[in-house]
Amino acid sequence: MSLKVLKFGGSSVGSAEALRRAAAIVHTELPAGGLVVVSALRGSTDRILDACVAAAGGYLAEAQAHLTALRDRHREVATDLGLLPAVAAEWEPLFARLDQLLTGMGMLGEATPRGRDAALAVGETLSAHLVAACFGGTFREVREVMRTDARFGKARPQLADLRAAAAPWREGLATGTLWITQGFLGATAEGLTTTLGRGGSDTSATLLGEALDAEEVQIWTDVDGVLTADPSLVPEARPIPQMSLGEAEALSAFGAKVLHADSLAPGGRAGFRLVVGNTLRPGASRTEILPVSPLREPGAVTSVAYKEGISLLRFPASEGLEPPLEAARQLEEAGALRFGLVSSPAGTLLAVRPDTPAAARVLKALAASGPELEAGWAVVALVGEGLRADPLAALRHLAALGQEPVGGLLTGSSTVSIAFLVPESRLGDLIPRLHDRCVGQPSTHAAPCQKAG
Repeated sequence: MSLKVLKFGGSSVGSAEALRRAAAIVHTELPAGGLVVVSALRGSTDRILDACVAAAGGYLAEAQAHLTALRDRHREVATDLGLLPAVAAEWEPLFARLDQLLTGMGMLGEATPRGRDAALAVGETLSAHLVAACFGGTFREVREVMRTDARFGKARPQLADLRAAAAPWREGLATGTLWITQGFLGATAEGLTTTLGRGGSDTSATLLGEALDAEEVQIWTDVDGVLTADPSLVPEARPIPQMSLGEAEALSAFGAKVLHADSLAPGGRAGFRLVVGNTLRPGASRTEILPVSPLREPGAVTSVAYKEGISLLRFPASEGLEPPLEAARQLEEAGALRFGLVSSPAGTLLAVRPDTPAAARVLKALAASGPELEAGWAVVALVGEGLRADPLAALRHLAALGQEPVGGLLTGSSTVSIAFLVPESRLGDLIPRLHDRCVGQPSTHAAPCQKAG
């Protein structure tokens, strides 16, 4: 029997109406059973994190208010579905557990990474019990199989242990049952709860798909698959019916918000199909991400992506490579995303996005020690398997920029993308122009990027 794994994010299970839509999708896609992975109800993770912060700061009344709001929200959705009696017995110990954790944080005056992971697990588990009742499936605890190290907050899966632990699940799912489990969560060998960090629910689904020898993993979200550009800047952006794993990895690295990079690696190892669909419009276009590249014309571009909020650190050539490498290490440890490290006889350029307050502080301290800091930049990437087949395509794409003030070229190791730095202020004009030139109108095969006229 071929196995499918379906994952639903918070927006897909955020209300009674959303859950009914998701249930209809499951009954269509999994008539003979399978595995469903779900996130916490929309807003629950932030609510729990706010409660942890309040408790650790000594504001227990505020923390209890967050807990009450969380309980009321879940009870409201369950009541709307007529399922409160079916889940109340499973939920009460979970709410009590969260209450205990918040009280402990208040006594310690600290919310440790281990404590936060334990608290966040409550939100995922509340959702999974509700979804199991709504879909007519059986709840299974993901921490039975999702083995990780003890890096709380961003745990790394232990693949061999995960596959071994998943053996009973492979056997159980082969009988045609429908199981519901949590995303985002894992457990150490000692049974301590962990979380997988950013994009953790998608990553959970693909890791489970790999461990269970799934034929297909479906990620259900609130957009029509992966698009050729950000629709807020390019209204005519359209879904990409099929794309390669390499294209998906490049888009994820350079700004596409549909999938996190960590969720793509299991598909590359296991070779299953990865499908992205829209819960709001299940009959609309979907994107299939394939281990083997679909046919592309040489030089063809599949999508234009961007990431704003980039800061540049410029190091003089006299300092060599050690200072920029050390700066990159400090920034990444503080939570910054690195988009480029380019060295030349003229000096070294480090491009980062300081996504956390800690990273912003490190960046400011580094700038005070010597290197020149420039904020207000963005990275733009043209992505497509056609670039692999045409070694001169990059030059044509750069020529299409005309007089744009390009701050640096970020080629990296990928042969399916070319990325460059531009001022953020140019994105509103540049992205639509690049999309029009390099992606253009739909056809049987994507057209090569036009030359600048």
